[in-house]
Parts: sequence; C-alpha cells; structure tokens
Amino acid sequence: MEKPVVLLVDDNEAICTLITAVLQPEFSVEVVSDGAVAIDRVKSRQYAAILLDLLMPMTDGFAVLDVLAERPDLLRRTIVVTAALSPRELTRVRAYEICCIVGKPFDVETLRSAVKQCIGGFPFKPGTLLAPGMLLLLADLLRPM
Repeated sequence: MEKPVVLLVDDNEAICTLITAVLQPEFSVEVVSDGAVAIDRVKSRQYAAILLDLLMPMTDGFAVLDVLAERPDLLRRTIVVTAALSPRELTRVRAYEICCIVGKPFDVETLRSAVKQCIGGFPFKPGTLLAPGMLLLLADLLRPM
C-alpha cells in the first residue's frame, strides 16, 4: 500500500530533516525549499497534505497560499508551520481556509496528529493554532553529516 504523499515547503534544512524523520514512518515526504517550486509542484501533482512555512527568502508562503486559494480542497489540507506570526500575519493566515497552524518549535506528536487529521478530513476550525507542547529542536542531530 502506498503512503500518502506530503509536500513540505521550508527553507530551513534542519526543520526539513526533523519533520521528514517524524512523518516518514507513515507518509512519503517531498521537500522543497522555495515557494515557487511548491507552486509548480501543486499544479502538477496531488498531495495528501502540505506543510508550509511562511517566511522564505524567495517566494514566501503567502504567495503559495494565494495559489492554493484557487484549490480549496488542497488549501483545507494545508498546515502552516511557522516560528513567528505577528497579530497582523496571524489574521492574514486565518483568512485562508487552511487546516491549522502549528507553531515552531513544535511537539512532534502534535504535528503528526495534525497531518493525520488534515488528511482524514477537516476536523479543525479553519486556521486553528496548535502549539500545546514545545520541543527543543533536535534537527541538527538528525541532519546527515
């Protein structure tokens, strides 16, 4: 049986390594580090879920959300995973009907559960902020040398 494919969009290699390690037992994870590449990918492939950072140097996550707004089915399976949101940015993100927002640093079980729930349906109120636990980022330890 094929694993559901998750698109991870983040320019931080350590975060990508950590999230991939957390999700790979149950999901196939495709990683891209730029929003423009993510936009190309969602136009040519179907994903079970998208994990999206907002702050990236080239094409940011908001540009990706603008494109996904044309695909409500995929937008509802999008999880914004970000470190810092001002009240203005949080309001802006919540205007999109995404599945949820997971704050960095994150609890790995919270992230894993969010992905499962977003793939399985639309269990969260759009734009729900999930950050019940904190995790010291161990991604540097997981990153290949």
